[in-house]
Amino acid sequence: MRRMKTIFSAILAAFAYATLHGAGEPFEMTGQIMLIADTVPRRLYVITQGSTDGLYFWDLSKTESRHSSGDIVKVQGFIGKPTRAILREISDSFARYATNITVLSTAKLPATTHATAQEIANMPGGGDYVHVEGTVVSVVRDATNAAWNWLVVRTDTGMVMAAATDHDYQHAKLREMLDSEVRLHGMVQEFHVWRKFLGNHIILYGKDGIEVTKEAGDPFAAPGLDVRTSHRRQVSGTVAGVSSRRIYIRGATGRFIPVSLSDQGDMPTVGDSVTVSGFVKNGPLGIQLTEAAIRRDDKPRAALEPAERVDVERLLAACRDNDIVDASLYGKPVRIQGRVANSTEDASISGRIMLECSRKNISVDVAHLPQSVRDTFETGSKLEVCGICIPEFDADVTNMVFPEFKGLIVIPRVKEDIRVLSAPPWWTPARLAVVIIALVLTLAAILVWNRMLKTLSEQRGNALCKEQMSSAISELKVEERTRLAVELHDSISQVLTGIALQLDAAMESGIDEKTTAGGFLATARSMLASCRQELRCCIWDLRTRIFEGQNLAEAIRQTLAPHIGDMPLLIRFHIQRSILSESLAHDMLRIIRELAVNAVRHGRASQIKVFGECREGCVRFCIKDDGCGFDQSTAPGPAEGHFGLSGIRERVKKRNGEIAIESGAGEGTSVTITLAIDEKERDEQ
Repeated sequence: MRRMKTIFSAILAAFAYATLHGAGEPFEMTGQIMLIADTVPRRLYVITQGSTDGLYFWDLSKTESRHSSGDIVKVQGFIGKPTRAILREISDSFARYATNITVLSTAKLPATTHATAQEIANMPGGGDYVHVEGTVVSVVRDATNAAWNWLVVRTDTGMVMAAATDHDYQHAKLREMLDSEVRLHGMVQEFHVWRKFLGNHIILYGKDGIEVTKEAGDPFAAPGLDVRTSHRRQVSGTVAGVSSRRIYIRGATGRFIPVSLSDQGDMPTVGDSVTVSGFVKNGPLGIQLTEAAIRRDDKPRAALEPAERVDVERLLAACRDNDIVDASLYGKPVRIQGRVANSTEDASISGRIMLECSRKNISVDVAHLPQSVRDTFETGSKLEVCGICIPEFDADVTNMVFPEFKGLIVIPRVKEDIRVLSAPPWWTPARLAVVIIALVLTLAAILVWNRMLKTLSEQRGNALCKEQMSSAISELKVEERTRLAVELHDSISQVLTGIALQLDAAMESGIDEKTTAGGFLATARSMLASCRQELRCCIWDLRTRIFEGQNLAEAIRQTLAPHIGDMPLLIRFHIQRSILSESLAHDMLRIIRELAVNAVRHGRASQIKVFGECREGCVRFCIKDDGCGFDQSTAPGPAEGHFGLSGIRERVKKRNGEIAIESGAGEGTSVTITLAIDEKERDEQ
């Protein structure tokens, strides 16, 4: 079993190497596992001996044993091109892949030294093993990789970011550490990928990376806002507004405070008296509370504050081509009017209505309102909106000292804060454009329809003309063939009949066939009989309309009927008449008739079978009989007055075809003929 596992591991490694384009060379290293991330494939951080750098590789070993932090391992693998899944996490041009991991021993991870937030931020390139003490003020799951979680720890000298894997610390367990005092152990690493947070952070020591030094207490035993502490602080007040992301509290002193709740499912309603306990964070226009817990106080619901009617010039004042906000309106209820600038679908998806007021757009956050309310705002409707005024700033401060003002948001408190003053005008530019487009499409459809009718009428006229011309040509051919048949019958046929009578009289006058003259007369008599038979067939062909039919099987049956009588005839002819020219069809029928007549006359056959098919630009047909057969080496030819097989071979040769005869005494005869289809001849016809 162990040998099979080794073989399977080797095959898997070879397959991985081939899959990753084989770019790179094998590597071998010995080090200590610092942490494990359950990505696909698994990502392991290893501390190499004699180095302060932390290396990571991707585990392809598929071993059954689960590695742990602190294991000293020997790693064998190769360096290759990153897969698409790996490129979502790193931006390197190569990746290390482990195909075999051997656990050598287990030891404690390297000792750490104390560092402050400022020292961690200023460490060039990272790689130092440190520990830091502080209070957990935020826990979030990584935005691009569910295998990682982020902790924000507030220390006396600033904030520290720490990364923990879900393999070591599940997100729910980390959330329970909020407001706890902790000591973090790990390695400093520089953040250099596509995240908004740029700088140094701590990669934690696996399951030993977080040491809780003091458990979190009752959140509602926290001090007020006037006390400076790294822990939670609480404030009581009335809910002035609720959005999809946070609530807004009006404190007892009138202070307006945005609050982000840790449990989004416990949202209060406007007017509720609440106490919130969270972590203080400085915002663009004052303090905010994050990761807050909420408690409803047993007080009657407060009435809505009256809204002040304001115009857009006061809301958004232009200063040097930039919009600025009147800070005195921050958190105050305002009343504005404007027309809906975005579509109903866009408002339903984004949760915001763009209200156009004097050529300025103001966002109205309606995501917290029922869906039935959001679906009623049509583009172009004139609305009156009441709500609290919230300036929105750009949160990305990596390239600026102060956040940039992005726009103004008005958050309605209840659904009655939005009132439709007038429906959108029917004749809007959009509808005018629709009407114009509809007229253009209708006109285009009419032109296309007329063009199609003209083309169709021309096609039908040409088809009718061709049909009439074809009918006229066919009638002319029939008349000409009839005339030729009559001429041949009245002249050549009668002359040949007279010659035959003279030859018969000469033979009956006592001339012996064994003499030279008698032999010549007998041969001439046989040749004349063959000529008369051929002439009768030609006259019959000229006077018949068999060649004009579309069913070749029926044409063959009618052609052979005068010559075979009631003899059984089996026909399997799978060739369409439309692919054959008249000349080729004529040659085929003449050949089949000649072979059938020979089978009856000379072979004394009792049954004839005719087969035919079309394949690869050729027609192939076969005539079989159950007659007495013949020996091809001794068969009579033109010298004896027999022109049948000779004529068939001439027709086949003229069409670059092939003939194969299979016959023997008492075995019947089978003749297979292949003729090429001349496309040019058919088109000219």
